[in-house]
Amino acid sequence: MSINKSNILIILPAYNEAEVIGKVLVDIQKEGYSSICLIDDGSSDNTSQIAREYGIEILKHPINRGAGAAIQTGITYAKNKDFQYAILIDSDGQHLPGDIERLYKKLQETDADIIIGNRFSISENSVPKHRIAYNQIANIFTNFFCKNKYADTQSGFRLLNRKAIEKLNLKNRGFGFCSEMVIMSEKLNLRIEETPIRVLYTKYSMNKGQNLREGIRTARSILWGIFFE
Repeated sequence: MSINKSNILIILPAYNEAEVIGKVLVDIQKEGYSSICLIDDGSSDNTSQIAREYGIEILKHPINRGAGAAIQTGITYAKNKDFQYAILIDSDGQHLPGDIERLYKKLQETDADIIIGNRFSISENSVPKHRIAYNQIANIFTNFFCKNKYADTQSGFRLLNRKAIEKLNLKNRGFGFCSEMVIMSEKLNLRIEETPIRVLYTKYSMNKGQNLREGIRTARSILWGIFFE
């Protein structure tokens, strides 16, 4: 099942990723994806300058607004530019662009609107124990507000079809966007499926992402959005 890669926009939210962004972009372009939009979320380093050398689209937030805000900027760009699909992928190098085809194949097989890459269904993935524990807690919390149950609600590697691109309007500016997207999608009658992905955790990527404090803040913001917005 071949992919028309020109119809796919790669969305890269980035905050101070100068150390790795060059390799991330090389790996994506090696897979044949030329439509890439990097959202520089108020970086204080030269993330944008390095990314510009690769001939990609760069959108800049003047201040650091958060991962969710960067993702929504990318989704809005995909909507305005009429892309049929959008891939959300982390900029720290933990995701493997070769797995995009896994997500696309799953979408075609299931006719889903959103495919989430599941890090926990491949035993060879060396996911740190504290990340496993955090994700289990986050899954319980997120799934409580969902009709269906999902195994990796916090995965940042996702594929959206045109219907999802048009309907999603994320409000959570932080890492809570992962849970918010799942909960919101069910309310919008968007179908979500999961598929196994590989993941590469390095010392660098371990310093990125959510921690316990961020997780508590995320839970508060999600609850606020559900009950008061």
